[in-house]
Amino acid sequence: MILLISFLHMRFIYSLHPSYYLIIKEETTGEIFVSIEVEEGDEVAFHWIHSVEHIPWIEYFVIDEKKNFVLKEIRFKGFGAGIPHDKGEVKVEDGYIVMMDIEEKFEAYQWIHSHTATERITLNGEEIVKSTDLPHHEYIKMAIQER
Repeated sequence: MILLISFLHMRFIYSLHPSYYLIIKEETTGEIFVSIEVEEGDEVAFHWIHSVEHIPWIEYFVIDEKKNFVLKEIRFKGFGAGIPHDKGEVKVEDGYIVMMDIEEKFEAYQWIHSHTATERITLNGEEIVKSTDLPHHEYIKMAIQER
């Protein structure tokens, strides 16, 4: 009886504080490449090379209370094809054009992965994925899931 009450108590506490995981998976097969616990306020950065301009590009997202990716900032080395010119506040810093205060929300981040374009993905400044960790030319999805 005491074990049952203890178990039920733990289940109740767990239900009040669920865990959330950043998942990176192949969309067609569902194969999971990354599963790491995250919380509100964590920063996810996507580092890549622009396919036409061949310049570094970094997108900074923060995980909000609804477990969305909120695009806060974009940094890149120059303008060219497909590069926005009017997102948020714009300044130049350390050789980068920086667009801040963008506040665009995404439930998931999807792309066709390329070993030549994607450099790495970081969580709070720590690398969690490098380009070669994911399959080349496959549909990839990054999302937050409750467990």
